[in-house]
Amino acid sequence: MNDGILISSVPSLWRRWRNSPYTKHAGFFLGTCIAILFVLVAIIGPFLAPHDPLATDLRNVLQSPSSEYLLGTDRFGRDVASRLLWGARASLFVALTVGSLSLLFGILLGTLAGFIGGWTDRFLLALINILLAFPGFLLALAFVAIRGSTLINVILAVTLAYTPRVAIVMRAVVLSIKPRQFIEASYAVGAPTTTMIWKHVLPNCLPPVIVVATVSAAFAILAEAGLSFLGLGVQPPTPTWGNVITEGRPFLLTHPWISISAGACIAIVVTGLNLLGDGVRDTLDPFLRIQTATKMFK
Repeated sequence: MNDGILISSVPSLWRRWRNSPYTKHAGFFLGTCIAILFVLVAIIGPFLAPHDPLATDLRNVLQSPSSEYLLGTDRFGRDVASRLLWGARASLFVALTVGSLSLLFGILLGTLAGFIGGWTDRFLLALINILLAFPGFLLALAFVAIRGSTLINVILAVTLAYTPRVAIVMRAVVLSIKPRQFIEASYAVGAPTTTMIWKHVLPNCLPPVIVVATVSAAFAILAEAGLSFLGLGVQPPTPTWGNVITEGRPFLLTHPWISISAGACIAIVVTGLNLLGDGVRDTLDPFLRIQTATKMFK
């Protein structure tokens, strides 16, 4: 009997999934597929790598793509495909960590600035504006140059660069919610500030902030690759996409597949995360959802 109920519910679940605004949004659907593929490659990719990404073989230096080396080898005879599969794990770790930390600290700073107000708002807003005055990548570059080139310092640098963007959005959303009637009613009944923030402010602020955090994760991958390309990110021979591009740069005219393959991985993942962020924004905003649906069915 339970099996029959389960089988009969499958078509209903399929109809709900097919008619969901998320699946109807082409950008969200494509971005989700790319993000899921990226996570799967980062998790199981090292187990599928045909060669050791750190093993050098001077007899097979700069080999062209073949059945043994799908994307050829670099100047040390290391398999490029294996290094890209292992490098996906570093990029995923940076994206998840930076996205989570920037979301956490951005929500904290934006909530304190927007809800408490007064000198707290003025001080935090001044601090956020100072950080926003510098381009994110240059701020991360300066931090890594001072602290040193390690993975932890790269994560801290990129988090410092992109947390203000989450905080400023969070503050704006909190300021738009603060005058609403349910907040005034909470004040009237004497609800504690922490209760109002936890139960009323945060649930209404999270959708736009999550979108910004998703985009920050995409930029984190770009920033890590850029820092590694400049020699200030994760140091060789650790396989990262930025390091693969750097290693292939001297041979860009004669052996372009080394840098192009790593650049293509970065471009696909960043594009997918941006599409995912745009899709989340469009589907969570009712007005944008109606506009998107109207365009799709014209």
